[in-house]
Amino acid sequence: MQRYVQHEFLKVSHFTCGEWPHPLHNHNHFELIFIHEGKGFHCLSGIKYPYTGGAVFLLHPADYHSFEISSPTTFTFIKFTSAYITQVGHLPAEHHWNRNMDELLLCSRRQQLPILRSAADADKIDALLRLLVTEWQETTNETSETIFFLLQTVMSIIRRNMHPSADAPVKQQEKITQIVHYIHQHIYDVSYTRQEHLAAFFGFSKKHLGAFFKEQMQVSLRDYIQQYKLHIIENRLKYSSLSLKEISEELGFTDLSHFNKFFKGHHGINPSEYREK
Repeated sequence: MQRYVQHEFLKVSHFTCGEWPHPLHNHNHFELIFIHEGKGFHCLSGIKYPYTGGAVFLLHPADYHSFEISSPTTFTFIKFTSAYITQVGHLPAEHHWNRNMDELLLCSRRQQLPILRSAADADKIDALLRLLVTEWQETTNETSETIFFLLQTVMSIIRRNMHPSADAPVKQQEKITQIVHYIHQHIYDVSYTRQEHLAAFFGFSKKHLGAFFKEQMQVSLRDYIQQYKLHIIENRLKYSSLSLKEISEELGFTDLSHFNKFFKGHHGINPSEYREK
């Protein structure tokens, strides 16, 4: 399989085609793909997804993909590295934008498509990305603050489509979505992801919450939190230049020894060996 390597922090592409020009491939960067108009299939990591205008896809470096185009399709591709967030945006690791990106990129792997449930939001993203593309074509500036904040706005709209508001009234069967969303938001603060706190916050007894979560998610609450935290650590090790100490502190570990023990317990090797591999 071909691998596309990008050294720039950011690249923006906007084009229309009737036949996909690239082979099946993966890359070393993240991608946001928006379909302005057209119809076909997106072959993403072994699964074929139909698309029409308004579809959006979020890709990890490990994802591989190609398109089967049925009618001429207009694409916008936003290709960015992890360094784009911290070095171009000048945002510290603990900034909420980094954390929202963690959640978006991890949840999108499990998200039922289409990601955008609102046609109005698809129209907003269409307009925002056309503005972003115009700015890029005029400046080709990968450090542009205008482009950075336009992309933030796009990601914010995507994020609200993937999760309902935590304050909105919901049916009982939708409560698990709120609980999972709350865990994602607060994964960096251990006190907020303890079962006692979650039970009190969502109106359960501790025992009832554990049973409810496992029934809905087919995994225990403790295991889900650990696996989500592990995914974030893996991404930090693969795609960031943060030190092990910085990653450990960001995820709320008491010390580096505890962090190493947690990671080795799941992977059989310590974090530094994982990063080297």
